[in-house]
This record gives sequence, structure tokens and C-alpha cells, in this order.
Amino acid sequence: MKDESQFSDLYACIDLGTQSVRVGIIDEHGTLVACAEHEYPISYPNDGWAEQKPEDWYKNFLLAWESALKDISPPRRKCIKALCACATSSTVFPVDAEGRPLSNALVWMDSRAVKEAEDINATGNPTLSHCGGEVSVEWLIPKVLWFKHNKKEIYDTAYRFVEQLDWFNWMLSGEWCSSECNATCKANYSHDDGGWNPHYFGNIGLDDYKEKIITQVTPVGGLIGELRADFCETYGLNKSVSLYQGGIDAYIAVLGLGVVHEGILGAILGTSFVELCMTSNPLKIEGIWGPYKDAIIEGYYTLEGGQISAGSITKWFREIFGNGKSIDFKSISSEAKNSGVGAHGLVALDFFQGNRTPYKNPKSRGVIWGLSLSHSRGDIYRALIESVAFGTRNIISNFNLFGYDISSIVACGGVTKDELWMSVIADACDMQISLVNSSSYAGLMGCAMISAVSSGLFRDYVSAANSMIHEVAVVEPNHKNKELYESAYDQYIALCGIMNSMTSKK
Repeated sequence: MKDESQFSDLYACIDLGTQSVRVGIIDEHGTLVACAEHEYPISYPNDGWAEQKPEDWYKNFLLAWESALKDISPPRRKCIKALCACATSSTVFPVDAEGRPLSNALVWMDSRAVKEAEDINATGNPTLSHCGGEVSVEWLIPKVLWFKHNKKEIYDTAYRFVEQLDWFNWMLSGEWCSSECNATCKANYSHDDGGWNPHYFGNIGLDDYKEKIITQVTPVGGLIGELRADFCETYGLNKSVSLYQGGIDAYIAVLGLGVVHEGILGAILGTSFVELCMTSNPLKIEGIWGPYKDAIIEGYYTLEGGQISAGSITKWFREIFGNGKSIDFKSISSEAKNSGVGAHGLVALDFFQGNRTPYKNPKSRGVIWGLSLSHSRGDIYRALIESVAFGTRNIISNFNLFGYDISSIVACGGVTKDELWMSVIADACDMQISLVNSSSYAGLMGCAMISAVSSGLFRDYVSAANSMIHEVAVVEPNHKNKELYESAYDQYIALCGIMNSMTSKK
């Protein structure tokens, strides 16, 4: 048997996504040594609502964890030095003093707290300047206020309202703390305001915030504590395994793509799309969330664009057109490819759960415009894919308009496996898209980098990225399609204007 000292260090990583949890074991070279994934359900009880049971997350985490560990020998498990997790945000629910959930979780895409968000934004409080001028209906604070206004008994009973990541770290360590990434980007925590601003919370009607949210904040990479002793014993780990603070899944995934410099757009192409950039200057860009100071890397501001509905639209398409049966997506993709640029005159809007950026309009909804009896399901599928690509282009144009020059795109997520969709995005944006070795597990890689830097293996994230990440492929745009897309894109922008007008969003 190989001596344990000859093994390289391993890092356990957890990526809690919208529809599943992934567990990965990554070595110090960035190699994914073991990986497993388990799905959990999501329900949509009302228009704009989305809920999950927290218990489902942990149950399926254990299944994925145990499955991944099957590929790690007992001696090798002793080489797991640390664990780090990332999770969706803001996925919010109340707990009692023992950490037991008191209701279903409001998933990040849940948009029921429209009035609460509008009321917060109407205050014009200076704290809002740190997040792009307004809060989103998706965020922690509007959702907490929704409970206060609509579920008062639960609100009064709750020990705290927590994020998915907060609860998961507590389950693993027994420690309650919020990630500075989540607190800064989704809960109005600001260094420049001294952290949590009592005046702001009093202004918006949450005077008791200290008793209702987790106010202990730990930066990304900060030491939360150690994994519970019983957990380590059960799975044959060392008695002392460090638990380092992670953050929002998309933000940690961007780190795992190697976005550690200015000018690079990190694109997470999954259930939703998230577009993130780093800047050393606090740029204020209309229609973009941020700038978020020290949200991921100390000394950098993070700028965020995003599309609430992306991969989830194709899931909707499958359920609607499959009529409960499985659809052969290879055939659908072929039909969509044959439909050609512009989908035979169909133009769609990708706002099925509202628009995150650049319009910040939770009331907007999806559209398929131009339908006739001659259109096929391939045309419709093509139009939906193009709508998401146009949404990405609109966000990139917005970055450029306000002086942030995007020189390259690096992407991850399930959509990167779809050749048609990737070619449509590259063509519609007229930009090449890089794929790296971690494009299929960027969230896990980001967690591994955090543990590797925090445990002292690398001096900083640049060094970690240089050692653990490398380019493996490039999706080149077909410049011949650029002009063909212009007309369809112009119609998309016109539809955006109509939708914003219909929903009273300027």
C-alpha cells in the first residue's frame, strides 16, 4: 500500500445548484479525482414563486458525498485537508434555534417579494448605491420582509432567516456565519457603511435585523471552523478538517474559471445565466448589480449581470412539448439548427421569471412573437435559444456602454456542452468563448482554489489559477452570421421596450 505521505493534498468541494448538488474531490493540481451529483425537486406553487425543502438538499448531499467517496480509498481520505461549499443565492428560509427549517425555502428565483423590493428602492437610501441603486426581488432582505408582512407568526417564531449556504455550513460545523460574498451582493452589507447599517435597516422597516438575520460575516476563504467530529469519524476523515467560507455559486464558479483579472467576463451558463467581471475601480454601471467591494477577492470590486431564465427555459420547453414524455433533444437541436438564424421570423423574450439585468424588472415575462401556422417546434426552440443569447449580448453591450471593456469570455455550466447553443451565443455576441479544464466543474474548482489558498498551498488566487486552470477549447463566432443576427437582435430590443412599457418599467 502506498504510504499516505506520498499522496498529494485533497480538497472536498460542494456545489449546491438550483436542481442538484454536486460533490467533488480535487487535488492540488486541479484534477477532479472524484465527483457525484444528486438531484432534488423544485416546486412552483404560484406565479413567480419557487420553493424547495432544505431537508432535500442535505439528504441528497449525503448521497452524493458517499458516492464520491467510493472512489477515494480509506488511506487517501486522510489527505482531505479542507472543505468549502458554494450555493445558490438568495435562497432563504427561517430556522429555529436548533437550525430546523420552519418553512420551505424561497429559491433564489422566487419573485413574490415585489412590493417589498419596490418599497426598499423607494426610500432612496444611500446604502443602495453600493448595489447598483436598487435591490432585487430575489435578494435576502426583501424576502425576509415578505415573511414579516405575510407570515407574521413564522417571522416572530423564527430564530433567524438564513441563506442556503449559511445553513449548510452550520450543518457541517455547528457554526452560524454569513459569507461576505452573499452579505455584500445580496443583503446590503457594505465595508463603506461599516458593515450592516442600522439607519438603512430602520429606514426599510427591519429594525430588528440583528435578531432576524445572520450578522456574523466571514470573508471568502475565512476559516469557519472544523467539520463536526461525528461527520469526520463516519467517513474516515482526519479528526481535524478545516471548513473555509465559500459564497454564491456563480461567484465562486467565476473564480474557478480563472477570472482573477480585469477585462475577463466570466459566464455561468446554466439554469440561469450570470455574467461577472472584476475591476479595481468602483465603476457604477446602470443596469448592472454592484460594484461589490471585496465580494470575492480583496482589493477588487465585482460587477454582476444576469439572466434569471436560461437553461430553465429549455426544461420548460421539454415539459410542455413532451406532454410528460421524453423529448429527443438531439432531434430538436437538429431541427433548430435547420431553422437557421432568426428562426423563420420568430423572436422571443427570455424573461420567464422576470428580468435581472439590464432592466431589473421582476414583472416582465417571456414572449414568443411572430407565430404562424407554418412554424415548427424547431423554430420555437431556436427562437428561445436566440433570446437567451440576445440577453447575453444586451448585458455585454451595457458593460461596454459604461466604459468596461470586455476583452474575452470564459464560460462554464451545462450549456457549454450544447454545441448549437454555444455557437448561437458566440455568433449573436460576435465574440469567441473560451472553455477551460474546469468549465464542467467551475463551482467545485472555485471551492478547491479557496481551500488551497486559505490552507497556504498558494499565496493568492492568481497563483492558484495559473497552476490549476488551463484553456482546453475555444468557440469561435461565425462572422458571416453577424449581420443576419442584427435584425433579430433589433427586434429583441424592441420587444424589451414593449415589455417594460407594459409592466411600467422605464
